[in-house]
Amino acid sequence: MTRALTWPAAARWMVGLLLVLALRPVHAEELKQADYDGTLGTQRIGLVLTMSGQQVAPSRYYYLRHLVDIPLEGELRNGSFSLHEKGATMTLHFVGNGSEHGQPLDFNNSIGLEGEWSDGKQSLPVKLRGGGLFTATPTGHWYQSITDETDDVFEARTQGFRAAVMKGDSNAAARFVNFPLRVNHGPGKHEEVRDARQLATQWKRLFTPAYVTRIADASPHSMAMVQGYAMLGDGLVFFSDKGAEVLNVP
Repeated sequence: MTRALTWPAAARWMVGLLLVLALRPVHAEELKQADYDGTLGTQRIGLVLTMSGQQVAPSRYYYLRHLVDIPLEGELRNGSFSLHEKGATMTLHFVGNGSEHGQPLDFNNSIGLEGEWSDGKQSLPVKLRGGGLFTATPTGHWYQSITDETDDVFEARTQGFRAAVMKGDSNAAARFVNFPLRVNHGPGKHEEVRDARQLATQWKRLFTPAYVTRIADASPHSMAMVQGYAMLGDGLVFFSDKGAEVLNVP
């Protein structure tokens, strides 16, 4: 027979339960992030906006010419973001393409963010494209699904390859390639470059001025990941943890 708890025993049991509940870890809301790229004034930038529920978590942006993250703190109020860096603030709002049919804009039905950056002395327009909320990656491990290396180590190869392409240096580029290098020329058309020597002989044919311009215009920092690869631009080059493995030549 189950013994009924007396009041003192019941009180002690209840106090014990409350203590257990109080000491249980509180799981913070899962962090989500949205990735954007665009311009601040005339400069190309990328923005990684991190959210905890409806609150802005520590975020960051960077200039394409520097590739150095600038920390941001901020808040979301009435559909407008105020993102603060040291000495300046970006004020941004969602923008749509008309397909939202009167619904409030959010990360999923918008096509980007627009607004201005101001340091109190000058104001510059900000125009960004991107959106969607995805599970945030730990700081320093953006490419955790590809490698255990730090982001700096992984991106040293992607940035090295891009810099070599921009200089037209096939020998330098080869150091950041995992041969054989697959080259796609369109649906059903591809070839393989076996080694550094073949890359040098085929360089001008593969890396046309138009292709090089597009690579130079793409950000080798906080790149999108597709099927186990980091993707430069809109699929211009795909990188594994061993280097460039696929080119998509226009």
